[in-house]
Amino acid sequence: MYRLVLLYWLLLSSSLSFAASIILVDGGDRRIELDQPAHRIVTLAPDLVENLYAIGAGERIVGRVSYSDFPHQAQAIPLVGDYQRFNAEVILSLQPDLILAWLEGNPEAELRRLEGFGLKVVRLSTKRIEQIPVNLRLLGRLTGMEVEAKQAAERFEVRLRGLRPEPARAPVLFYQLWDNPLLTVSGDALIGQAIEFCGAYNPFGGRPEAAPQVSIEAVISAAPELIVSTDEVGDGWQDRWLNWQTIPAVGRGALYTLNADQIHRATPRFLDGLEALCDAVATARRLAHR
Repeated sequence: MYRLVLLYWLLLSSSLSFAASIILVDGGDRRIELDQPAHRIVTLAPDLVENLYAIGAGERIVGRVSYSDFPHQAQAIPLVGDYQRFNAEVILSLQPDLILAWLEGNPEAELRRLEGFGLKVVRLSTKRIEQIPVNLRLLGRLTGMEVEAKQAAERFEVRLRGLRPEPARAPVLFYQLWDNPLLTVSGDALIGQAIEFCGAYNPFGGRPEAAPQVSIEAVISAAPELIVSTDEVGDGWQDRWLNWQTIPAVGRGALYTLNADQIHRATPRFLDGLEALCDAVATARRLAHR
């Protein structure tokens, strides 16, 4: 009888351990397995911090990279470097049970180095709008906060559907990512997809680079009906276009500034930036009909 009872408890313990394990495929198509939900997390991109807080798991972050500044309490989390150069010794000292990485931004060689130390690294992609709720749900599974993550993802999806504009003529939009050098975005990027979502045409959308460098002459030739940039570029960026009054956007005063942290980060706040972008597109369309 004792042996039967012992065998029963061994089988029960084994089944509970198996049930508690987490198995999934991350944004880099890598199979990830955790014995239990992560409780000590190092994040290697600002949006990963925001998304963990969005599902109620922000207190589990023990290390972050620079510019991971939202919400405000995240600024008290120890720094481990920036998204391209992170300190492996500092990360190891924090004893994380999970590293969350940015697939398109963090250097792959450095991520593999962390894995060489025996650390578990999960890569998340942030190139597509629809990836945002997917990532929220994935973070929920990794942290055991699946209910909260499901709710956050569904709120995002409902609001996204409500923001989609009615079909209309697509005005030409030049997105100024940076001023010196003059950089824009292609269609193979989160912002490029946002431009398409809002019903505008990106003349540089077919470029193979995510952030192609362009010339003033190329912008003049594209004849954009609106030019959009962010507060990240700095004050006075509109003034630098005033010498080019032949550009329709400049002649009509259709130059708009967005909040960079909203439109550039793949988080629930992205919808605020997306809404502002769609409003700018609608305004530029009205100006063209005057």
